[in-house]
Amino acid sequence: MIEYYKGAYSLNLLFRAHGSATYKAILPGILSVVVYLLIATVWRQREQTDPADAALTHPYAAGVLVSAVSFIIIFRANNSYQRYWEACGAVHHMMSKWLDAVVHTGAYHMQCKHFNGIKPPTYFDHQDLNRY
Repeated sequence: MIEYYKGAYSLNLLFRAHGSATYKAILPGILSVVVYLLIATVWRQREQTDPADAALTHPYAAGVLVSAVSFIIIFRANNSYQRYWEACGAVHHMMSKWLDAVVHTGAYHMQCKHFNGIKPPTYFDHQDLNRY
């Protein structure tokens, strides 16, 4: 587990440049604000006599757009969460296969004749245990 120094309200993690998403999101965020302000100023300058323009300013139209974007974000997050756990399962499966390979290699490795002096005792060496 990676331990971080937690300052006041963890602000040091928010303003950290290395590995932070904040600095990566500043440029697209500023660009989005500029585009929004341009659209808002042009929208206000036009007269809204067209019924199509009036429909776009209605709250239900904005609700439909917000709902659609929310569903897209939720499904994308769910998909990435499922991919993460699938990768965790694949790594666990790979580690178990490697452990199986190491255990089998170790078991067959002790069968060589030059290890007879250091082999641990086996069930086969004690025939008296077969009585029961």
